[in-house]
Amino acid sequence: MTLPLFPADDHALLEERLRGLFRSWVDFRALSNSRVRTERPLKEESATVYQEMWHAFAAFCAARNLDTSTISAADIQTFLMLRGSGNDGEKPRVSIKGEDLSPRYAWRMLTLIDRITRFHAEREGIPPNRAATELLQKDEYRYANASHRDPLPEFCTEAQAKRLIGYLTEIRHADSAEGPLPWKEVRDRTAVAMMLGAGLTPGDVRAMTLDGITTDGGRKAGVPWKLALPGNGNAPARETPVAEWAGRQLALWMSIRTAQRIQGNLVFPSTLAGKPWSHTGCYECCKAVLAGAGMEGDSGGVFKLRHTFALRQLSKGRSEVEVARWLGLLDMSGMARYRRVMPRPVDIV
Repeated sequence: MTLPLFPADDHALLEERLRGLFRSWVDFRALSNSRVRTERPLKEESATVYQEMWHAFAAFCAARNLDTSTISAADIQTFLMLRGSGNDGEKPRVSIKGEDLSPRYAWRMLTLIDRITRFHAEREGIPPNRAATELLQKDEYRYANASHRDPLPEFCTEAQAKRLIGYLTEIRHADSAEGPLPWKEVRDRTAVAMMLGAGLTPGDVRAMTLDGITTDGGRKAGVPWKLALPGNGNAPARETPVAEWAGRQLALWMSIRTAQRIQGNLVFPSTLAGKPWSHTGCYECCKAVLAGAGMEGDSGGVFKLRHTFALRQLSKGRSEVEVARWLGLLDMSGMARYRRVMPRPVDIV
């Protein structure tokens, strides 16, 4: 059965039912064995981002008494317009990895609406609502995610990277004017070091385990030089090298982690008891580190660090296949963005 239309005084119930539809879609994908990118299980980070997007859409629909069968293309365009202007009660800046509302964000929003409404229609045996599909055929959205329209990857220049590395590896002793760094501050700086020095995503950082750190066999005794990362629905289990400076920073954090008697097997927990670091908590802490290093106004966000790692490896002569494997990319087409940068002088460390 389709979602019913509710009276104006029962919008909260409609909004909750729409939110429930999102949860059903995520749960359905979690049980999928498909290798198709649009059908396989979602990473926790992706699910969190999509949930924020869908919840905003659900609130918009509930306020106007719209369900998945009655929403029109004009309604969706109104939603996108309001998201950009901030007139729907939300901030104009969409909290999706620091991105503003843009044609690409609109494309992602339309794609999400299309997939969830199709999922609902297939489950209920009813004709799908084609409103989002129709909008995706318009030129302003149709090419928004095309590779040739993708912006070039943001990366750190040599000066930026050196400044950041200096900040990340700063050591404050007990007798210094500011005192030693709190353990969480060292954790946060080391997490950012893993993004720049090993190409990790925030999700990788949160999933890192102690048994995935390789120290033996490296150039420097006691310094980690390789990481093993667990697989998930969107990326396979993989290994990635660690820059020597980042390895030294990780060794420092591990010694502090031991001294603090932090429990559990996660390398970067949120508490001394070993509680996992949340998506939002990790992201905000890492952004604060960049701000502390004087990079708050720089574009690219934390993923700028991962791009810098990839470009550094390619500039050293590593193959695209090898770098893609270190990054955990299943689709080699993702390397095309770096190829567009590499023919130019790339000033990175």
